[in-house]
Amino acid sequence: MIRILTSIVLLLILSVAVWLPPEAFVIILAGFLALAWSEYVNLATSAGAPPLHGLGALLPIACAASFAAPDPRTPIVITGVTLLLSAGLGLAGAREQPKLAIRGTVATVGGICWLGVLPGFYVALRYEPRGVALIVLVFAAVSLGDIAAYYGGSLFGRRPLVPTLSPRKTIEGALFGLVGSSIGGFIVVHYWIVDTTWPVGVAIGLLLGTLGQTGDLLESALKRAADTKDSSSILPGHGGVLDRLDALLFGGAALYAAVYFGLL
Repeated sequence: MIRILTSIVLLLILSVAVWLPPEAFVIILAGFLALAWSEYVNLATSAGAPPLHGLGALLPIACAASFAAPDPRTPIVITGVTLLLSAGLGLAGAREQPKLAIRGTVATVGGICWLGVLPGFYVALRYEPRGVALIVLVFAAVSLGDIAAYYGGSLFGRRPLVPTLSPRKTIEGALFGLVGSSIGGFIVVHYWIVDTTWPVGVAIGLLLGTLGQTGDLLESALKRAADTKDSSSILPGHGGVLDRLDALLFGGAALYAAVYFGLL
C-alpha cells in the first residue's frame, strides 16, 4: 500500500511539473537532480570513488539547465566548462592521495554526464512544440514497462537476467517489460502524437523500454559496488530519487535524437 501511495504522489508531481511552463519544469527538475546527486555521492563514496559533494550538486544542475538556452551551442560550452572545472577540482588532491583523487574525478565526471547532461535532454524536449507529449511518451513507456516487468517477473520469472547485478530481475520479467513499454509507446503516439504512425510508437516504446532497463541495471551495478539495496529511503516503498530516475535518464536523450533526425 505504501509503495502504491508513493507512486501516486510521484505521478501527480511529475504530471504537474510537465504541464507547467518550461521554466517551472526546469526548477522542479533541478530539485530532483539535487536529491539524486546527493544519493549518487553517497553511493559512489561507499564504492570507493568519492565525487564532489556539497556545492558540487550545482554542476549537473548547471548542465541540465543550459539545455534551455535558445543557442544550441550553449549546452556544449557549459558542459565542457563544467567537466573541466570538476576534473580540476577533483585532481587538486592528487598529490596526497592520487588513486583516490583519480577515482573521485572519474566518478564526478561520469556523474555529471549521467545526472546533468542526460536530464538536460528533457529540458530540451520541454521547449519543443510537442514537449509535453514527448515527455509523457517517455514516462508512459518506462512506467508501463516497469509495471509489466514487475508483475510478469513475479508470476512467470524463472531465469535470472543479470544475477551478479540484480538477482531478482529475470529474463521473463524483462520481456514482459518490453511488451509493456511498446504498449505505452503505441498509446501515446496513436492517441496523442497523431502525425506519426503507430508502428513508430511501438518501436520507440521498445527502444525506451530497453534503455530504461539498461539504466536500471547501471544503477544496480553502482548499488552493488556500494553494497546497498537502495540509493536512500526518502521515498517510502521505492528507495531513493535515483532509484526512480535511473530508468528515465537515457530515454530523454534517445527521444530527442529521434525528434532531431525527423523520426518522430
